[in-house]
Amino acid sequence: MKLTTVSKKFAPLCVALSVSLALGGCGEKSMDEHLEAARGYTQQQDIEAAIIEYKNAIKADPKSGEARFELGRLYMATGQMEAAEKELNRALELGYSASEIIPLLSKAYQQTGAENALVDMEIRHEGMSESEAAEVAFYKLQALVQLDKQQEAQTLIEEVSQMQTDSVYQSLSLAYPDIMQKDYAAALEKTKAAAEKSPDNNDVLLQLAKLSALTGDLQAAIDNYKAYVDANPNDLSKKFALVSLLIETRQVGEASPYVSKMLKQYPNNGLLNQYQGIIESAKENYEAALIHLEKAIQSGQAGPAARLIAGYAAYKLEDYSATSQHLSMIASNLPDNHPALRMLADSLLRQGDNEEATMILSRVDGENETDAALFSKAGFQLLREGNMVDAQKMIDKSSELSQEAEDLARLGVLQLSVNDVEGLVNLQSAAEQAPDNVATQKTLLAAYVNTGQSEKAREMANKWIENNPDDPAPYIYLAELALKEKNIDEATSIMNKASELGPDNRQVQLAQAKLYIISEKYQDAEKLLESVLKQDATDTKALGLLYASVSQRGGDKAQIKTRIEETLSKNKDDEALRLALARLQFADQNYDDVLDTLATFKANKNAPKGYWQMEGQALLRSGAVKKAQDHYKKWVSLYPADKGAVLGKLLLDDAQNNHADALSTINSFLEKRPDTQVRVLKAYFLAVQKKPGEARKVLENVPEQVLEVPFVRGITARINLLEGNEEAAIEDAKAAYNDTANPKNTLLVVASLESAGKKEETFAFLQEHYQAHPDDIRATMLYAERLIGTDRQQAKEIYSQVLEKLPDNFVVLNNLAYLHMEDGELGKAQPLARRAVDLQPRSADAVDTFAQILLKRERYEPALKLYDNVDVEKIRNDMVYLNYVEVLVKNNKKQLAERRLSAREFSGEAQQRAQSLQSQL
Repeated sequence: MKLTTVSKKFAPLCVALSVSLALGGCGEKSMDEHLEAARGYTQQQDIEAAIIEYKNAIKADPKSGEARFELGRLYMATGQMEAAEKELNRALELGYSASEIIPLLSKAYQQTGAENALVDMEIRHEGMSESEAAEVAFYKLQALVQLDKQQEAQTLIEEVSQMQTDSVYQSLSLAYPDIMQKDYAAALEKTKAAAEKSPDNNDVLLQLAKLSALTGDLQAAIDNYKAYVDANPNDLSKKFALVSLLIETRQVGEASPYVSKMLKQYPNNGLLNQYQGIIESAKENYEAALIHLEKAIQSGQAGPAARLIAGYAAYKLEDYSATSQHLSMIASNLPDNHPALRMLADSLLRQGDNEEATMILSRVDGENETDAALFSKAGFQLLREGNMVDAQKMIDKSSELSQEAEDLARLGVLQLSVNDVEGLVNLQSAAEQAPDNVATQKTLLAAYVNTGQSEKAREMANKWIENNPDDPAPYIYLAELALKEKNIDEATSIMNKASELGPDNRQVQLAQAKLYIISEKYQDAEKLLESVLKQDATDTKALGLLYASVSQRGGDKAQIKTRIEETLSKNKDDEALRLALARLQFADQNYDDVLDTLATFKANKNAPKGYWQMEGQALLRSGAVKKAQDHYKKWVSLYPADKGAVLGKLLLDDAQNNHADALSTINSFLEKRPDTQVRVLKAYFLAVQKKPGEARKVLENVPEQVLEVPFVRGITARINLLEGNEEAAIEDAKAAYNDTANPKNTLLVVASLESAGKKEETFAFLQEHYQAHPDDIRATMLYAERLIGTDRQQAKEIYSQVLEKLPDNFVVLNNLAYLHMEDGELGKAQPLARRAVDLQPRSADAVDTFAQILLKRERYEPALKLYDNVDVEKIRNDMVYLNYVEVLVKNNKKQLAERRLSAREFSGEAQQRAQSLQSQL
């Protein structure tokens, strides 16, 4: 660009003079003087001083387009494109030559990625050459393609093709039809032809670089980027592109000097730290790599390669949290069976993120010898969360790989956990392969006992005794079998033998204590348990059995609870002990104590499973509904397949009418855990959302016997009612009500009866229900409402009783005030009406009642003032509307009253009253 120059010979003198004038206070310089000074500084490459002088020139004359243009041009020359945009736009607004500004502004827009601004730009302006127009058009074309405005781009290309110029930008533009068709090879050939005209042109080099990369010729892309970067060393974005290609082609040595130099200048730059991390990783310096990569990631500029290598480095350093954090971000981009998926799955499982781990493992084929253990581990943890669907997937994957005894044993337990009898076969195979593995033998024997296979259990236990006559463990299982068959004498005999073999064995002692309690030998049980607790005062199983023994014999339970509290005070980090104390406090209905005991737990995945249910129930029982909502919401977010979490949240959602949210929770649950009870609840929430078709479809998949459950019949009643089958609805609603006479079922019966037109039966039902359940406020209000036509006095009495319990019930206040007013009891009516209006000042019904009371007392102005808060035009009831008109008439607002009357048409009784009011005008 052309800049005004100052002779180097006189430059020092000019600078000295300007400084002297500034210090001497000889008066402010003119705009032209500032411009000349700025041009001088520019010639000397003192950019800071030049910018200051240009700004001073603008300050001297804010409307100087010339000053802003030159400042914008200087910003562009120094790579400050955003600032250039601002000044060039302002210069254009001030009327400076568009032909000079537009070529520069278009380039600034292109550099800053201002596609929308480029799209709106006119490519031709008076004074611009065809070559300049072609360059502006090229930048605009890039923006149109970037914004996927194909038709406009094609039109622009046709216009450029007709330009009378040999500009390289015309040639570059003519490659764009191929670019838009993704024929990058053809576009590259046309760009190469353009390069013959101007091989060193920046835009030519960049288009060559990008197209070379798109056609797979990465080395050519690198060469063109190098040429561009050598000519434009301050263009960091293209330097980053070059480094990225060098690293992608594993030319780490070539990339390192670029990165090192830039990193010294910008030590906190995210991309530079990313590249340096990759370079360090290539050197197997994982600690340094992770430091640089995490610094980059914290800046929000991490790419997939950085995430992958950061995750790998973290895994090597056994930092599983960092591993999962990084690899989770790129897992979707990794090919199936990628080693990083195994690292990610293992890290997630170690942190308890089981569902996410399962999703990752679904993409692992099991080629690795350690995959069976990984699948089993995932399966166990998913079962703990209640995720049966994904657990089964992991079981299926593990079954394809499990061959070794250890793998078979894990698989067998998993299968039994989902009621798959194939698990016994795998446990048997594991036991045969490893007959000396005690854990496998115990697992198989426990499986026989739990599945009721007594003969196989006895056979295995006796064989165990035969091979290990001094081991008390098989006797415990035999005693348990005897107890299942209610043969206490045999169980006692067997446990005596176990106690002889292992008098100090904890499992034997606990089993013996349990047998003592069942046999009502409480003193023996407590003596034995005290000996266990002497060894370990925090043994929660022993404490639980001790509490049970004391409770059953009618002893002092509080003493045991105090003992646990004292033990916990000495072992504050013992989670099992803390939960045991909370359970006892909950059993005694000391819910505040429960919450205090559980307060040390944080509601996250580190909290023990027992905490969640106990905390939620204690919050509900103590009336802390908002905290309970937050708790269950958090619980479900962490464990969406936990039935306890879901049922608790659904209970609260129903109470708060959050039906859509409830359905979302249910759908997420059923995806992971098929469950009849939750499926029934889905039908319920669909029914209350008035979606009978969907609700009925859900119930079609429910077992027949479940449909006869009263709660389910209540759902069927809602569906029948919505479908217009009132008689069937009545039958089902009454079945639900007879089982549970709660407010929902009561209203369901009322709605069914009224829909069938059975008013007398509805009244009789409400009367009977009121007599049996006077505390059901909603039903009581319905009953009182129906009494108004037959027994106004009783209606007033019932409304008064409701107000004693709920003094701020708006409906009752308004209705009772209205009844008193109708009966001429204005002294009783007025305070009730005032309270109703205070509660809902915009309610037309409440305002009307209060206004009518004031009207009867000839207080016309206060009555009219009440209507100020009501949108009169939206009053639906004609009589209420005419009451308002009457108040206007009483206040001598006749013109307004006439306008109000003419604004609405009336019929029947309202028409007669409107005519009466009209006659008063």
